[in-house]
Amino acid sequence: MSFTVIYIYLVYFTGSGDIVLEGLMGWLVNGMSNPLTFLLIFFVYCVLAAIILPIPVEIGLAGYAKFSSLFGFSPFWSFTILAVVMGLGKAVGSSCVFMIGVRIEDNVRQWTRWGWFQKLLKRSTVLVERFGYIGLFVIMSIPIMTDTVPLYIFSLLNKEGKIFEMKWFVLANFFAGATRAFIVGIATVSVLYTFW
Repeated sequence: MSFTVIYIYLVYFTGSGDIVLEGLMGWLVNGMSNPLTFLLIFFVYCVLAAIILPIPVEIGLAGYAKFSSLFGFSPFWSFTILAVVMGLGKAVGSSCVFMIGVRIEDNVRQWTRWGWFQKLLKRSTVLVERFGYIGLFVIMSIPIMTDTVPLYIFSLLNKEGKIFEMKWFVLANFFAGATRAFIVGIATVSVLYTFW
C-alpha cells in the first residue's frame, strides 16, 4: 500500500510515476543478475506471500532458469538452495501469521452470533483439530496455491494456541515450502525432458 501511495504522489505532483516504475523494474532486473540479491528478493517475496500477497510463491522459482548454477553449484544443489530459501521465507511468514492469529482469534470468535458463521467456524475448527500439523503440511505443500488463506485459517482456529505450538507450526511450513519447491522442480524437469 505504501508503494501505491508514493506512486500516486509522484504521478500527481511530479508527473514522474513512470520513471519510478521503470526504476523499480530496473532494480528487480538488476537483482536477477546477482544470485545473492536474487535469493534475498526471493526470500522477502516468500515471507510476504505468506503474510499478505495472494500470489503463489512458485513464480519466484522461475529465477532458477537464470541461475541453474548458483555460486558454481550443480543444478540439483542450486535448486536445493532455492527450496531452502523458499522454506525459510514461508517459515518466517508463517510465524508472523501465527502471532497475528493468536492475537485476533477472540475477535473472530465474537462473530459466532451469526448462525452461518458459527456453523462454518465449528466445521473448520473440527478439521483443523482433526488433521493438525499433517493437514497443515499437506495443504501448504500443494503447488500453485496461495499461502495466505490456509495459514490464516489454521492460525485463527488455533483455540488460544492450544492446537498448534508455534515452533511446530513454523517447522511444518518450512518443510511444506521445501517440499512444494521440489514438487515444482521435479514436475518442471519431467515436462522439459518429455517435450524438449
